[in-house]
Amino acid sequence: MQYPHLFAPGKIGKCSIRNRVVMPPMATNLGSAFGEVTPELLAYYRRRAQGGVGLIIVENAQVDMFQGRSLTAQIAVDSDKFLPGLRALAEVIHAEGAKTFLQIQHGGRQCTPSTTDGLQPVAPSPVPCKFLGVMPRALTREEIHELVEKFAQAALRAKLAGFDGVEVHAAHGYLLNEFLSPYTNKRDDEYGGSFENRLRFLLEILARIRELVGEDFVVGVRLSVEEFVPGGLTLAESQEIARVLEASGVDYISASCGIYESVSTIIEPMNFAEGWRAHLARGIKEVVSCPVIAVGVIRHPEVAERILAEGHADFVAIGRGLIADPDWVKKAAWGREREINYCIGCNVGCIGELFANGKVRCAVNPWAGRELFFDERTRAPERKRVVVVGGGPGGMTAALVAAKRQHEVHLFEKEKALGGQLRFAARAPHKEKLLWFVEYLEEMLPKTGVSVYLGSEATPETVLALKPQAVIVASGGTPVIPEFSALDPSFACTAWDVLRGSVVLEGKDVVVVGGGVVGCEVALFLAERGNRVTLVEMLPHLAVDAEVITRIELLKALGASGVRVMTSTRCMDVEGRRVVYLCDADPRTSELHPEYIVFALGTQPNRALFDELSGKVQELFLIGDAREPRKIFHAVYEGALAATQV
Repeated sequence: MQYPHLFAPGKIGKCSIRNRVVMPPMATNLGSAFGEVTPELLAYYRRRAQGGVGLIIVENAQVDMFQGRSLTAQIAVDSDKFLPGLRALAEVIHAEGAKTFLQIQHGGRQCTPSTTDGLQPVAPSPVPCKFLGVMPRALTREEIHELVEKFAQAALRAKLAGFDGVEVHAAHGYLLNEFLSPYTNKRDDEYGGSFENRLRFLLEILARIRELVGEDFVVGVRLSVEEFVPGGLTLAESQEIARVLEASGVDYISASCGIYESVSTIIEPMNFAEGWRAHLARGIKEVVSCPVIAVGVIRHPEVAERILAEGHADFVAIGRGLIADPDWVKKAAWGREREINYCIGCNVGCIGELFANGKVRCAVNPWAGRELFFDERTRAPERKRVVVVGGGPGGMTAALVAAKRQHEVHLFEKEKALGGQLRFAARAPHKEKLLWFVEYLEEMLPKTGVSVYLGSEATPETVLALKPQAVIVASGGTPVIPEFSALDPSFACTAWDVLRGSVVLEGKDVVVVGGGVVGCEVALFLAERGNRVTLVEMLPHLAVDAEVITRIELLKALGASGVRVMTSTRCMDVEGRRVVYLCDADPRTSELHPEYIVFALGTQPNRALFDELSGKVQELFLIGDAREPRKIFHAVYEGALAATQV
């Protein structure tokens, strides 16, 4: 076997596990507003268990439905009324051969009144989370004692529901983490101050859990080994915590990191290196003998195998990788790594959609969170000839899904390579993971029988000559170029021109007009090549179209790049190399005199072919930027949806 460590059977406590791959707990918001397990949630976890993962740790179940809830549709385990749904959840996972633990959690100060039905969040001390900006109140001793029992009763319910264990969530800045950390625990009673006092709450919970569930039931803890905030937990102190936890009888430790104020280290965007957190797991493994789980941007099987082979951990957690491809484990075991649809770390679906629209989704897997309603393995009732125009992410996805449904598929792409905008977007700093999705689709299209025509611009004649029953138009968009009367094209171009390499700028004074994600990225790209860059944006803030965690890292990089930023500033006119602008704070216009101007003002739909084909084919679909310029997330979903409707 190519990955002997990854696929070796493992054991946590008295629970035998078929391999060393763990699906860690990740919030989905697929529960009900009342904390119940829903059919959507059952379908989501069933699909991941079918993919061959050894252990699934189900997402943060709430031990206090009102005071501790951190999401609006978070599942709960604070009442016996939730047992039927939790029992069904454990059963669907077990039915596919995986073992399962339930993570139990209290949100602490990282709740908001919107999730706690207006109640003020609680914490060890009245120290607000800087990310959320909500002031918590300090728990009383009596409330702490009540919460000890709530955690323990939650663990007992997990056992009664048929789970193989529980994971006590003491990481990511939630309540138990807040008690452990000197950054958030400012108490002067027996639950604060000294190292021993800060551990007291967690140790009381673990002792009471063990008293109720017995020795055969797995009890583990998730720790933020490093908090990455001044005065927070560090690896050295977490090693001491781990020693104490093992002595208390915990069966495993999941070595994570970060709190909301260092959220980029919890749910990393693209700029984080694969496997960057493995040293934290190793640091814990060096001081305990119980199993340790490594987590954090582990994407490829060879990386997971290396972490295990080099002794960094006993198990590896594949989190967002299993959202992107539920069959990650089976494909790795079968030696079909090139067929894995790897997570690209964009955070658009799993985080952006989770908080914006309330449910987990995925930019590269349109079925994630929708498993109850769609199954990509379902064949079409009638085989049809389908033409797809455009080889970007939306068009490629449409072609792949249609082919999997057994249609005859022809894909036209006017460029000499597939990928569309992703090809040159991947040249922006730290965006190379975008190519993972392109490579996956390039691998799968021929394997599913799609006929691909590169360097072939589709016309109504070429499309209709194939006599298709369905056409999916994914012709993308074109960059917006403002209509300035004296614009000299020899001194101006678009962000696309720069990123695709058709315009090469080095050591020049450049003005980038447009401070959305693309404008910020092209500004960084140019700065890295020795250009002196000024970024002009009409809004008061940059990259407002970015997912929140990605935006944090993008602005951090801009701040360190030397790029001059001018927000609340409108580009009024361009005459040759003269840029006339108006700042909101000054009624007078001013000028810049760069050597080059780069426009990053978005795209406009390219739907001419769709209009020409209207009424000439039985089924006609318009998707992606050709329909409305947005994100890869929308193009992929619309492509998949169109293919399921053919």
